[in-house]
Amino acid sequence: MNHFLALGRQPVLEILYQDKALLAVNKPAGQLFHGYTKGLPAPLVDQIKSEIQPYVGVVHRLDRPVSGVALFARNSKVAGRLGEQFQQRSLDKIYLTLVEGEPDADHAVLEDILEAPPSTDRPSKGPQACLLSYVKLKTHEGWSLLAIKLGTGRRHQIRMQLSRRGWPIVGDRDYGAQRMLAGTEALDARFSPLALHAARLKLQHPMTQAELIIQAPLPWYWPRELFLEAPDIPDSPA
Repeated sequence: MNHFLALGRQPVLEILYQDKALLAVNKPAGQLFHGYTKGLPAPLVDQIKSEIQPYVGVVHRLDRPVSGVALFARNSKVAGRLGEQFQQRSLDKIYLTLVEGEPDADHAVLEDILEAPPSTDRPSKGPQACLLSYVKLKTHEGWSLLAIKLGTGRRHQIRMQLSRRGWPIVGDRDYGAQRMLAGTEALDARFSPLALHAARLKLQHPMTQAELIIQAPLPWYWPRELFLEAPDIPDSPA
């Protein structure tokens, strides 16, 4: 049986956290975050509106081939407070990614001026400064597992910065990847996942002010020997 997202198959919502203010779900790779394309499963935002509640406060987004923690506000007041945290980058978001090749340094800060390609709903903003830090967690048969913390939030930033250094994300043929995750080679390109996962989000709860950590397990189709939690990453690795 093909367990990947496919035409005519609406994924089951996997709720990671919910209370009266917040909802966090584990977005599957291949599902649109919002918008609509005929013939595809309903976007994540529309699915939540249909299955949980009519109002959904969208404060960030994940690209279609990316999986992991997707956070939503359950009322407009919370949406405003969360939006401020995202804009001020006071949240701590960790991505895990599996790349081709092996970075020489165990940890580093990457800085570039890059321009993401335009999309149907977001025209290009021109060249922009891109900043991220990474920690190399493990290498295996020509692949490297990295933990990523973003310093800026540009479209396709992680994909572009890693590919530029010869470390394309596994499955990311748009940015030069030669290898795919096992079992994904014959998938419709619209549902083919990248080995890029929003693994952990640490934030201040917008109502209680308490620290809240939300984690999403790695997808089942990632190599089993790489399953582990996302670690802390220093803001400015030495």
